[in-house]
Amino acid sequence: MRAHEVWQIRSCQSLKAVVCAALVATLMVMPAAADQPPWWNDSPRQSPSGERPEVPPAASTDAAPPESSSFSGAGGGPFLEEFLILPKAQVETLEERARQPTVTEAAGPPVSIDALAERYAVQAGDLLQISVWREPELTRELRVSPDGWITFPLVGELSVAGQTLEEIRSELETRLGRFVNQAVVDVSVKEPDGNRIFVLGKVNRPGAFPFSKSIDVMQALSLAGGTSKFAAIDDIRILRRSGAQQQTFDFSYSDVERGRRLDQNIVLESGDVVVVP
Repeated sequence: MRAHEVWQIRSCQSLKAVVCAALVATLMVMPAAADQPPWWNDSPRQSPSGERPEVPPAASTDAAPPESSSFSGAGGGPFLEEFLILPKAQVETLEERARQPTVTEAAGPPVSIDALAERYAVQAGDLLQISVWREPELTRELRVSPDGWITFPLVGELSVAGQTLEEIRSELETRLGRFVNQAVVDVSVKEPDGNRIFVLGKVNRPGAFPFSKSIDVMQALSLAGGTSKFAAIDDIRILRRSGAQQQTFDFSYSDVERGRRLDQNIVLESGDVVVVP
């Protein structure tokens, strides 16, 4: 290959990969010179008379090494390596793409137990465990009364029904602050009692579900797997018992779904029953 051809190849930086493939293919099919065997055939050729020609002596190892060249023949050498090695910036970009999450991996994180506990609404019958840091004599296990109250030392009566654990903790710390320096209170539910809602009728998963604060009718239907194909979605009723009385609320799924009469989508209370006819 002549020098100007090599120079032309070097000048085509934007076509490196194409030139590399073309060079390799050309070397594989290039005919050998008349006085030399092909580079892939090292055996000496026979003369027309059948005599083997003399093999020239090997070059002396003391001879000066040939001048380095940017093209080293069929093996490729530095010239082909220059074409095949990716720039560092491109390699880093490919590695970053490989580390990026797929669509399924990008899904939102699962709801944790702690997150559910933060939304838990205390109800009558729950057994609460309350402790105060550095005040072990104030540790108590208290059952919420039927009317939703507890009685705690130094605080007195406290209405807790419908409150989250964080709200109860904050109220206790505020009231105890008058008697205990820097009061730190911990509140947990040791035994929940009655914190359920019920979704019955033509839904995909009818049954009882854990109650949490601020859950509405649409969310309750979602917990039950949605309505079935033959459900009368505009005649849904919510039954609520308050003492000896029972209230009934009407709910039209179609209206709420279309953004109309959103006041029907009431916040449920513990013990409510959603009936889908």
